[in-house]
Amino acid sequence: MKVLLSERTLDGHRKTYMEWLAQIRGIEFYVLAPENPGIDGVRFTEMRQAGGLKSLKAYLKWVRQMREIVRRNQVDVVHILDGDSIMRWFGIGLGSIPAKQIIITYHHFFPGKLRKLSYRMMCRGTSRLCVAHTESVEHGIRHYGVKRVKLCEYPAFHFERIAKLDSVVCKTNWKLPTEIPVIGIIGGMCTYKNIIPFLETLQGCTSDFHLLICGDSGGISESEIRAAADAYRGRTTIKIRHLSEKEYEDAIGASDIIFCIYGHDFDGASGPLTDGVCAKKMILSCRHGSLGEIVTNHSLGLTAESSDREDMLRKTEKALSMVHEFTYNEEALRYRDGLRPLRFQEKYESIYRGCMVN
Repeated sequence: MKVLLSERTLDGHRKTYMEWLAQIRGIEFYVLAPENPGIDGVRFTEMRQAGGLKSLKAYLKWVRQMREIVRRNQVDVVHILDGDSIMRWFGIGLGSIPAKQIIITYHHFFPGKLRKLSYRMMCRGTSRLCVAHTESVEHGIRHYGVKRVKLCEYPAFHFERIAKLDSVVCKTNWKLPTEIPVIGIIGGMCTYKNIIPFLETLQGCTSDFHLLICGDSGGISESEIRAAADAYRGRTTIKIRHLSEKEYEDAIGASDIIFCIYGHDFDGASGPLTDGVCAKKMILSCRHGSLGEIVTNHSLGLTAESSDREDMLRKTEKALSMVHEFTYNEEALRYRDGLRPLRFQEKYESIYRGCMVN
């Protein structure tokens, strides 16, 4: 069996994602990416176009390259690892790829009439299958009329390492107080994360806390963040830049509560939530979408209405009051166990081999 893994970038966890897939035994893997991921045993082809797939010309060149690789090597399955980024092209040209199956993975769900049309066109026919990383994304895509959808939870790729983190050591590494609950806002400072409204809401918090805000700059500037947190500047640690792997993992380990009260324009998987669950942290999440469903259904913490500041404040104070007694119950531990990367690998192996049967 031969599988082509196609990815537009190797940023973040994308390379690690690809590495775990390429370790599935009994499958010959080909990779189409902008740079060589350096994975032993795979056959690499460099994407011809630079600058991603934002223009129709670049997108069609990419489709043509996939078609050439499939024809030249008699590839059975094409796996497009990021379907979200190509929705603007409605699956144009994918039907010309002579693979037995095309798998498209979606990390988020985007509502709207044009998005609905795109999902249906990209996933039409018996030779197309899509994979969703959360139940909410799966339900949304099915609701739009796509029938062939599989669920594969996004894993904690460094599960064993994060699970062994010592909270006190991690707090010491970040120079954080060890006796006060730490709320971690970790990862890219994106506008959809609802960070500024949350920081402004915390000004009314009467409970003791320390705030750790760290990660890449994004749609929210460092100056905006510092201004919103100015009222409690003595209780904040802010580092807005790219974090090393160790810094990121120590930030997860140092946090007692992982902030995920994202705005309504977000519905998908969250790396800080996933890694926070791996470390058995309390999750403070939005009530809607994938994150709300995950936290509620698996008893991982508390949820708040992201557009209701009173509710955010009330749930934050409740989380701070109960965090030291919070433990994972049987359902939370079951969900956590499903985030091991071996589970992810086994699920995808089943999906790949199922493509050859259908």
